[in-house]
Amino acid sequence: MKSKALFEEMVEILKSIGYNVRKDNGSFTGGACIVKEQKLIVLNKNYPIEAYVDILASILYDYLDKIYIKPKVREFIESEGKKVSTPIEIIVNK
Repeated sequence: MKSKALFEEMVEILKSIGYNVRKDNGSFTGGACIVKEQKLIVLNKNYPIEAYVDILASILYDYLDKIYIKPKVREFIESEGKKVSTPIEIIVNK
């Protein structure tokens, strides 16, 4: 499965479990956070799509036993998700 297709599939899965995914500029790679009780994944606009799929795989890795994921996407997450360190979840309540 190509990176773009993987990215799109993973974004749809994340949306189905309550995450919003957005791209932004900054001095960060990307990861998950909670802002005002909203689950958010921010990806650095300047990074390649391959970095995006690695970040999303690391987030989805924790959900493998909890939700249905298509076999091709699941295979990728199982092999790549544990290689990438899981992004830190930051909670901001302002």
